Amino acid sequence: MMAFALPDDRREMKLVRYANDRINRHMNAEDTWLITRVQAGMASKSFTVGPIGRSEVCPRSFAAKIRAAIPEARLHHAPPPGWSKRPRTVRE
Repeated sequence: MMAFALPDDRREMKLVRYANDRINRHMNAEDTWLITRVQAGMASKSFTVGPIGRSEVCPRSFAAKIRAAIPEARLHHAPPPGWSKRPRTVRE
């Protein structure tokens, strides 16, 4: 039983919960497969850092804000160890 669900022992609710659980398991398996493939692709030698597609307006805006706020996010390689422990000034 799901911890956040209200108690309800009706047959209909049991069927709905069963169907929901099956859908969630299926979606989780698909997500795991996809994430595994994406991570493998990003770890390959053929992966290069590049712009997000022009149609991805919100992710492009967010990425630009991150690059503006965190200079290390503009690097094409990993920053040196300990870079995140340095004191920073907050810009508004």
